[in-house]
Amino acid sequence: MKKYYLCGHKQFSQFKPKQMSSKQLNCPSCGAPVELKYRFSKMAVCGYCGQSTHLTNENLEAKGDSTPLTDYGSKFSVGQEISLKGEKFEIVGRIRFTYPSGFWDEWFLINDKNPETEYWLQEDEGDYILFGRADDSGISFPDFTSTQVGSTQQYADEAVFVSEKNTAEIMGGEGELPFQVVKGEQANFIDGIVVGKGTPVSYEYLPKETLLYVGFEVQLDDISIRK
Repeated sequence: MKKYYLCGHKQFSQFKPKQMSSKQLNCPSCGAPVELKYRFSKMAVCGYCGQSTHLTNENLEAKGDSTPLTDYGSKFSVGQEISLKGEKFEIVGRIRFTYPSGFWDEWFLINDKNPETEYWLQEDEGDYILFGRADDSGISFPDFTSTQVGSTQQYADEAVFVSEKNTAEIMGGEGELPFQVVKGEQANFIDGIVVGKGTPVSYEYLPKETLLYVGFEVQLDDISIRK
């Protein structure tokens, strides 16, 4: 399997701290400042008026509506700093997906030891998985239509058992995100585990791009909220 870098893995400690950088733009709807802390963010939701925006040519362009996400009592929120497995993260965004059985949230995290890597804390009915964006260069993504639950897919030199396959609707987001989506769009997911290791793997088929994430399960007690 290609290397991926997550807290709790030896490789994570090999990164040297880098200076976090941010930029500030203005909401095209209300003119309020919108700070982007992740250099590869492509979308932001204004914290003042709730307008969803896409970053285009270093400017924010209004996209979709400004309906805020309903708070269902999560312990997490955008702007918090958390500690997980001895590493510090900041929550800078959230996206919510809905499907026939309910919904789940994915919290976008950044880490000052490796500020160019995406980290996601998936929260689904009390279950948590920390995902990191994996290097998908040279990887053939499974065909979503023909892939069956219970089949085995090849990822680099590992076999991935497909445990779940879903089509979800994007309910909305907040903060900043590293991809561009619009409320109401559909996204497809193939989730599985590495055979013999149990490592969670997620293939995500978004409207404009296809992404690969690798992670590990965590317990809520493993996460401490710093502020």
